[in-house]
Amino acid sequence: MLSACGLDNAVSSEAAAPSSEPPGTSATPAASPAPGAAPTPSATAAVAGAPEDGSPFCGASRYVEEITVQRWPSGDFRVSLRPTDDARHTRDRDDATDVMWQAIRRCLTPSAGFTGLDGPVGESLRDQLRCHEAYALVPALGSAERYATGETFDVESWRPTPGRSRWYSTKCGNTLGTAPSGQSQTFRPDGVQPGQTVTGEHE
Repeated sequence: MLSACGLDNAVSSEAAAPSSEPPGTSATPAASPAPGAAPTPSATAAVAGAPEDGSPFCGASRYVEEITVQRWPSGDFRVSLRPTDDARHTRDRDDATDVMWQAIRRCLTPSAGFTGLDGPVGESLRDQLRCHEAYALVPALGSAERYATGETFDVESWRPTPGRSRWYSTKCGNTLGTAPSGQSQTFRPDGVQPGQTVTGEHE
């Protein structure tokens, strides 16, 4: 989730110079690929490196370094996606969000116990992810983190969909919903030991 300081600073800057585009985005359309260039993978394309049998895959792929899950006894969970530098700096943030969402779906599969991603929970997770990608380059202020998002894009199952009009005021939905209590477990649904320490913003 976005830290309050970094996002508040971005909102203040926008108040001084209104823009229809979130920080780090451009209204200029992305350039068309040159003739003969390889096509850009679509959001529905298979995640590179994923097993062909449909089992979970949470490792490195386009725009993603790693995906981990923190789950509570209640069934609530937090997905922490560690984006690549390309994901933070791309001009086509909609495409990046679609690709990262496809990677999340490839990690949180029904066979791994995640079956509700086509309903309201999935809608909220995807909207939170869009917000993180939109503000991927907002710097963190008053902390050791480089970015207001932290080093990971963290999206939580217990939050209602914030919607673009509330991205600023709710810090990508971070002020919505009631966080679960109790002891949690952090893991990769594909059974691989997580390679990174989760450092997203949760408050």
